[in-house]
Amino acid sequence: MTKILLTLLFFAMAAPTHAEEQPQAPFDEARVFEWWDDGIITAEEADEIFSRLEEENYDEACLLAEVYAQEPCATPSKKQARHRTKKKLKPQPQTIPETPTLIPHGRLSWKGQYDSDGHMKKLRRELQLQFYYFKLHLGSQELLSYRRDKIEAHFGQVSTLELHSHLPLDTLWGTALLYPIGKFRLGALLDSSRTFHTRISFHPNRQNEITAAFWKFRSQSAIMLQARTTLGQVSAWHQLGQVLPLIKIQLQSEKKYLSWKTTAYLHGDSVPQGLNLSKGIAENSLWASQTVNLQWPEAFNTILSVKARILRPIATDSVSARFKATLTSGPKPLRPSISATCIEASDNCSATEWKPAIESSWEHLSLNASAKFSRKENRTGPPKIEIVATYQHSRNAFAKLLVAFPEAAPAKSVSVQNELKLNSDWLGCDLVFAFKKTKTSSFQPNFAHLSFFLKF
Repeated sequence: MTKILLTLLFFAMAAPTHAEEQPQAPFDEARVFEWWDDGIITAEEADEIFSRLEEENYDEACLLAEVYAQEPCATPSKKQARHRTKKKLKPQPQTIPETPTLIPHGRLSWKGQYDSDGHMKKLRRELQLQFYYFKLHLGSQELLSYRRDKIEAHFGQVSTLELHSHLPLDTLWGTALLYPIGKFRLGALLDSSRTFHTRISFHPNRQNEITAAFWKFRSQSAIMLQARTTLGQVSAWHQLGQVLPLIKIQLQSEKKYLSWKTTAYLHGDSVPQGLNLSKGIAENSLWASQTVNLQWPEAFNTILSVKARILRPIATDSVSARFKATLTSGPKPLRPSISATCIEASDNCSATEWKPAIESSWEHLSLNASAKFSRKENRTGPPKIEIVATYQHSRNAFAKLLVAFPEAAPAKSVSVQNELKLNSDWLGCDLVFAFKKTKTSSFQPNFAHLSFFLKF
């Protein structure tokens, strides 16, 4: 083993590389807490999203947010990012990439979630250490990775990200290798439980990719196919012996006046072995969402968004559908919006929610006020009023205060959420606190999320 590591280190010193970028989450835990506290998602759905954020499987976290909360991901599309880069950044002369340093560098992080009783609900401690082409991950995942010139080797707990899988996979203890040959890429995995995986990918260019894989478990075998194009990704997993395969669909298109996005999971009455699906996906044979945006940039950047989600529970013929329409228009100093949500279409939309809002933004400060009206059985309940103030100075300082009156009467109920983010070259923190007051109880903690990380 020592000779192998020394050999890999020798090859790592022979050529330069680019520094690996830390993946950015499309939204943070504070946003999920807001959806949960607002009643948009349930506690179980919030836990599913939290799990994907902790795994850094942001693609899957986006799918959950789009279906459960009917909210888009906050990160801009790659097309928009390229457009802004070409527009704002001047072309720089090409420079020779620096040789990777032998000095270890990385980050040490600590995350904790607390419930209303002050008890720790979740605890996560992580250490990510990089040196040359190696990366060591200790904590919830124990993994040693080697990456150089599209060659990858992973030793330890291998998961979805290491195998570049579009479908979420179970974490396995073993060894995975990925090796490029021209426009092809070969891969293999051997697990301690004698799970075997082999794959081949074809990359005709950067935008397109086709992958075929074979999985051999102790008692089952499966075939996986996935294709990626400029339109999106489609994957299929067929376990030998099952009638229907599991299919995952992510398609999207973005034009100047029209954009749309389709996400879906389809499978039979049972979930194939080897996949790590969220509970909501596993319990529904059809789990899908559709978003269509009509936008007019010339008319105060007016946007009309229509979203739909469809769930079909296993072993039933019933289909649950929810629809949401949002209209937003106006300049940044005064930008109003209104949204209408049909909670359940099968009940002829007997339960609906209306939410008018207005937002005002300046250089570093933004204010938002909204009122949500719920109508059920021809009765409209008291509105829920929210007032949000946000201050952001670059990416290093962020503060947010949210005050909500669930029954439009401060004497009955008040909810307050505070968020603070500080980031420097070596230290950072993300603090989220929520307090709630009801008619029968005084102000007391509702939940808290604390995150600290040290960069070295």
